[in-house]
Amino acid sequence: MDEKWNNLLKVLSQILRVCQNLLALSKEKQKVLVAADSQELEKIVKQEDSLLIEISKLEKVREQLIGEILIAHGVEKSEASLEKLKTIAKPNAEEQLEVFSKELRLIMDELGPLHALNAELITQALGFINYNVNVLSQIAVGPTYASGGQTDQQAPKRTLFDAKA
Repeated sequence: MDEKWNNLLKVLSQILRVCQNLLALSKEKQKVLVAADSQELEKIVKQEDSLLIEISKLEKVREQLIGEILIAHGVEKSEASLEKLKTIAKPNAEEQLEVFSKELRLIMDELGPLHALNAELITQALGFINYNVNVLSQIAVGPTYASGGQTDQQAPKRTLFDAKA
C-alpha cells in the first residue's frame, strides 16, 4: 500500500512540475504576444501542447492510483475527494497532499487570469491582422449593383501608394 501512496505522490509532484512549467510558458507567451514575435509564439505553443499532453497522461495515472487506493481502503469512488484522501493517508502523505494542493491552487489562481489576458491579446492581434490584410488587399467598400442589377457603378479602389509619385 505504501508503494501506491509513493507512486501517487510522485505523480502529483510531476503534475506540479509540469504546471509550473506551463505557468512560466504562459508568462513568456504574454511577452511574446506583446512583442508580436510569431516565430517565438509558435515555439511556445508547441511547448504548451507537449506539456498539456504530458499532464493528460499524468492525470490518467493519478486517477488510476487514487481509484486503487480508495478501493484498498473500502471507499466508494463517488466519495473521492482530496479531504477523503487526507483522512485515509498516513501523516507524511497527508502533509504532502496538503502541500501539493496549496501549490497547485496557487498556480491555477495565477494561470487563470494570465490565460484570459493572453486570449484577449490574441484576439486583438487577430483583429489588427485582419485590418491590415483588408488594407493591403485593397478591398473596396461600395455599392455592388446599380439600379436594374447593372454593375455600372465602380467602387473607388483604395491604394497604399500614391501612383503620381
